[in-house]
Parts: sequence; C-alpha cells; structure tokens
Amino acid sequence: MSYFSTALKRIAERNDLKQADIVRESGLTRSHVSRLFTGDQKLVYDADMTAILRVFRRNPRDQAELVAARCMDVRTGPGAEMVEITIKSDGQAQGSERERDIQDVELSHETERAFAWLRSQCPINADLEKHLVGYARLTGMK
Repeated sequence: MSYFSTALKRIAERNDLKQADIVRESGLTRSHVSRLFTGDQKLVYDADMTAILRVFRRNPRDQAELVAARCMDVRTGPGAEMVEITIKSDGQAQGSERERDIQDVELSHETERAFAWLRSQCPINADLEKHLVGYARLTGMK
C-alpha cells in the first residue's frame, strides 16, 4: 500500500467518485487507475499525476493531499527522515484549524480494538509504524 493509493481512495470516496469516474475524467486506462488505487504501481509519472489532479480541480485541498502523498512515497534514502511534508492551510481555514486542534472523540469498540492491534504491531513492523505516523502527519497531526 502506498501513501498515494491511500490518499486517492480516501479523496475519491469523499467526493463520491468511483474508479470509472476517474478513468473517464482523467483519460487514463481502467487498468492503470486500478493499479494506482491498489498501490501496485508506486511510481506515478508526472503526466499521470497531472491527469489525476485535473479530476480534483474543484478542490485545491484534495489536490494538495494527493501531491503530498506522492512526495511521501518517494521520500527514501539517507536523510529522508529529516524531510517533513505538510499541507499548508489556506488563510480562511487557518484560524479554525488552530482552534479545534485535537477534539475529544469517542470511538466505537471495534475501532478501539483495531487501533490497539495496530499499536501492538508497531514494535514488530517498523515500516507499519512509519506509515501510520506519516499518514497521521499528512492528514494534520502535529
């Protein structure tokens, strides 16, 4: 699973878009979009990225999340842990985001169990921990 495929699925779902809609609006082939969704294709070429971003042209925040996710996927090698990839807030949302920071929420029993299981796997699987922390930062954790 790649950051890009995770972000693409989440943003498509948030916009009520199916893979077929993205195929139609982007001009990419059905198999190519499917590989991007599943994470089988981790490298996203510039032309493909431009086509995907065009699908989400109505929401610059969605586009920014996809760009950031693509950057997270290629952040490798010595010194990569020192690179921080964040999405800036637009001027209007900046104040409200600071006010809400982290709100208390009550999760379902199943969600709590799922998080407990994920936490238990982090000492065993360092890649899982890096992925979870990176995803949390990408979506706004400080």
